[in-house]
Amino acid sequence: MRAKLLILFANILLALAGCTTDAQLQRQGVNPAPVASSAAAAAQLTFSTEGAYLTPVSVDLYRLLPPPPEAGSVQERAELAELLRLQATRTPEEVRRAQGDATMSIFRFADALGSPPQFNPRQLPLISELFARIGRDEGLVMDPAKDTFGRTRPFITDRHLAPVLPEPASASYPSGHSTWAVASAIVLADMLPERRTQIFARAEEYAHNREVGGVHYPSDVFAGHLAGTALAEALFDQPRFLADERVAAAELRAALGLAPLPAQQLYRHEPLGLK
Repeated sequence: MRAKLLILFANILLALAGCTTDAQLQRQGVNPAPVASSAAAAAQLTFSTEGAYLTPVSVDLYRLLPPPPEAGSVQERAELAELLRLQATRTPEEVRRAQGDATMSIFRFADALGSPPQFNPRQLPLISELFARIGRDEGLVMDPAKDTFGRTRPFITDRHLAPVLPEPASASYPSGHSTWAVASAIVLADMLPERRTQIFARAEEYAHNREVGGVHYPSDVFAGHLAGTALAEALFDQPRFLADERVAAAELRAALGLAPLPAQQLYRHEPLGLK
């Protein structure tokens, strides 16, 4: 139920953010890039030369997020108990997936797309660069929030926890990996509306794997879902990001052999029913 509510929340905000038309882009000083109809045409597309789209003050997560549960509270003890349960029941396959998801790469979402062989960094350099930039923006807005909230990692609070992932030195709340995964899922689903359900489900698993790995509380991950949605919303407010997203979408859809999205559809998807 929590996963469905989170996905619905993301879909609603994505639909709200997705009202940018070609005319609006032009009024913002951006000429919408043509949508490539073939892999050869997509290979000629280029990005803006600047790097990250946001600044450290673009999204104030400390203002947007609720505070984490207090140290020693009933809720924190319940969350630690849940992490110990996950530790006792996680399978070798779940451990393998969690360890793989420690890497922040959009290509970890390949299985949500049906694992097409052409979904790789070599064939999709613009997709690779776009989501790397999203990762840099996530770090810009995440680091101040983590420092301000200052929550201790669960494996430090309870020494019975034995993480199967590298133990981060940063504070615990909110989860940066979860934030990146949700923001990336919203953008990827914008480009591939045919796979929205699978993409959001994969983001949920990716975020949950921070709990499976023993490095985040459930409330850290929940806050990461909210933070990721806010991050995507901020990106959709940036004309330069919208122009680059359109170019990356052309590259991706051409590589996957999919028809180009109509110009008016890229930012105007209808929310899909949850299954």
